[in-house]
Amino acid sequence: MMKVDHKGWFGICPVYFGGLDTEAPLIVERHWVFVPLMRLSEFFYGLAFTVCGFINPAFEPEWPLKVTGEIEPREV
Repeated sequence: MMKVDHKGWFGICPVYFGGLDTEAPLIVERHWVFVPLMRLSEFFYGLAFTVCGFINPAFEPEWPLKVTGEIEPREV
């Protein structure tokens, strides 16, 4: 089990975050019904990164995460 302590968005998917101060934060869908939204967001960001990489080979992709607030720490 891992702890989450923030909420927010990854693309069009509502998510929980854990370990935001690390290089690889935990990102979890808020509910299992949002799994398709997570996969869709990953796909479109990956596609955008690929296109940007072809246009500019020096492009460094960064996954956009929008943190909207803190939550009571819980395990997922």
